[in-house]
Parts: sequence; C-alpha cells; structure tokens
Amino acid sequence: MSASTMFGVGPAGGPPAGEFNFLPMEKVRFGPGAVEELAAEVDRLGAERVLLVTGTTLATKTDLVDRVGGVLGDRLAAVYSDTSAHVPRATVAAAAAAARGAHADCLVSFGGSSPCDTAKLVALLLAAGVEDEGGMDALHFREVHGELEFPELPEVTMPHIAISTTLSAGEFTLWGGATDTDRGVKDAYGAPGMTPRVVILDPELSRETPPTLWGSTGLKALDHAVETVSSLKPQPFADALALRAIEMLTQNLVRGAQNQDDLVARGISQVGAWMSIMSLPNVPAGLSHALGHQLGAHCGVPHGVTSCILLPRVMDFNRPAVGPRQRLIAEAMGIDVAGLDDEAAGAAATARLREIVAELGVETRLREWNVSEEDLVAIAKVSVEDFMSVTNPRQVESEDEILGILQSVY
Repeated sequence: MSASTMFGVGPAGGPPAGEFNFLPMEKVRFGPGAVEELAAEVDRLGAERVLLVTGTTLATKTDLVDRVGGVLGDRLAAVYSDTSAHVPRATVAAAAAAARGAHADCLVSFGGSSPCDTAKLVALLLAAGVEDEGGMDALHFREVHGELEFPELPEVTMPHIAISTTLSAGEFTLWGGATDTDRGVKDAYGAPGMTPRVVILDPELSRETPPTLWGSTGLKALDHAVETVSSLKPQPFADALALRAIEMLTQNLVRGAQNQDDLVARGISQVGAWMSIMSLPNVPAGLSHALGHQLGAHCGVPHGVTSCILLPRVMDFNRPAVGPRQRLIAEAMGIDVAGLDDEAAGAAATARLREIVAELGVETRLREWNVSEEDLVAIAKVSVEDFMSVTNPRQVESEDEILGILQSVY
C-alpha cells in the first residue's frame, strides 16, 4: 500500500497538509472509581449549583443517580430526569427551564447520548435566551443547495461535565441533535462551547447498562471510527486514533456486552469509543450517520441499532470510492489481507462487522424496529438533505440511491 493511501497527501500529491482544530474540552477522567472526582471537577470549574440531567431509567430503576448525587453533595441544586431518546425539543426546553429555576451554574449529564445532547442544548438555549422549543428554529444549521448554512450563535459558556454509561461517545463533540416532532426531523446544532468541559468514563457505572444497549452503542462507536477512516477528507492524526479504536472495539466490544462485570473489556471499549470520535469536527462523517439521524427522528430507531443495520450496507455502497481505506479498516480488525486486493479486503472488513453485530444479537432488519415500507420514502427524502449525506465519500446522487439502501435492509 502506498504512503499516500496510508497517511494522506497534501495538494498535488505533496506531504500531508491541512488544519486540525481542537475542542475546548479540558479533561477526561477514566477508569474504575473516576466518578469520585466529580465534586473536585465542579469546584475546579468554579461552580456551586449543579443541574443533573439524566434519564428516567437511571433515576427510577437504579441507585446510580443517588450515587452521583452523593458525590456532588450540597452542590446538587436539582435533577432533571425526563430526557428522552432522540431528544424531543420539548424536553430540551423543559430542562432549560429547570436550569433557570434552580439557578444552575453547571450542568452534569449522566447516561447515554440523550442526557448528554439535552445538556448541550440546554447550555445553548441559556446562552441564546431561548425559553421555548419554537425558539430553537433559529439555532440549528441546515443544508441549502448542497452547502451547510450555519446560524450566528452566541458564545456558550455554561460548563458541562458529562458522565457516560454507554459507548455512543457524543460527549466528545460540539454537536447536539434534537427532534422536531411536528416535522419528524432531527436537526443538528453545534457550537464550540457546547462541548463538555470534562468527561468521566467509569466502567463501574456501566454495569447497569443492558448488554444490547452497550453492544449497539459500541457499534455506533465503530461507525464513528469507520467513517473517519473512510472520510472524503481523512487526516493522519484522525486515522491513528480511529484505526486504534477499531482494533480496541473489535477485540473487546462483544466481551464487554456479554459480561457486564468485565471491567477490563468495558474500560477498553470506553477508551476506544473516546478515540473513535475525537476527530469528528475535523473529519466529516458520512451516510451511515445521516441515515441514523433520520431513522431515529422519524421512526424512533436507536442510533446504535441504526449503525448495526446500516454501517455494513453503507460500507458496501462506499467501497468503489474508498477501497484502499477499507483495506486499512480490515487490517485494524485483525484480518489477514495478504493476497487480497482492496475490493476483497474491504468486503472482508464488512463481513467481520456483520459477524460482530450477530454476536451482539441485534436484529438487523428495519421491519423488526417498527419501520414501515411507507416510512422508507420519507426517510430517504430527508436523509438526502442531511449534512452528513453531503459529506459522504461517495457522492449521493439521488433519493432513489438512499431508498435502495434502505430497502435492502428492510
């Protein structure tokens, strides 16, 4: 394989060249017992009144919210526990109202991507002075004639500490998504200040995460890494992180899903998920992410599940454009690619991915997730306009192409 394929090249085949922007994240604490440092991080940030943003399951069916609250002590001003999958805009507005009512000066999200995105968007609404979900229309960005159009946003200053119990890894980005339930569309929001200042990865807190949720969100992390390596704008720094993440997740994800007490496998998977997404603001993702956004918003399919269903199929679709890059993915998965051309190596990577999904026990037909054939047309229509369809490495020519992909996994 040529050096240009492995490491990327600059203009006209020259040395690597570009720009890499780091997010305003200050610290990641990881490992068993890391949550015990939460109060110290709140104090370091100069905060005194915390709104804890979490979900109903963690709040009512485990003692983990009480454990986190105990670490916070009198710093805990209030708990908002009504976050919901795919982040309906109404819940964001309600959480922002709770933050105002508690005079919060710090947000702590606890759980998966829904509490995390909710907290990110609460910080945005507070900065923008938006008090209802209708006001969110002016804050999200949109695709216009094939280009992304970004609104002017205020500086987001509310500090956010994210404690993750899944592997979706959204806590490492500046993006947040919220669903407009009237339109059935998930809109994207983003500002540097929405990035959590501190992330805590404690595998002990993941023991209550169901195996299917752990495994499917881990596939979402693999999705981040695969689409980073396959991106139309790859970077050497990003490749190093993403390829190592693929290796770590391939070796440990199933182990951790099958044994909730295997803190070694779970801890390695958490670090792999972190590495999988660190480059996302600099290296655009593609069609698997775009379809996941809209299947979630329109039909309620969990994002980890959409990756299990669609990532292998999207890899097949993209292979003509990124065959040499898929070879790197196969090597990171531990596949012996000696004697294989790029097409065969990429196909072997996709086959291994499907094996992992099967070992996780996730159903991979859309019909099994309450998606109707009529839904496919609507999803194709909105997905072709999703900003990550625009950045897919193989150009998406039409809604019909997306519809064909959806129909193939229906």
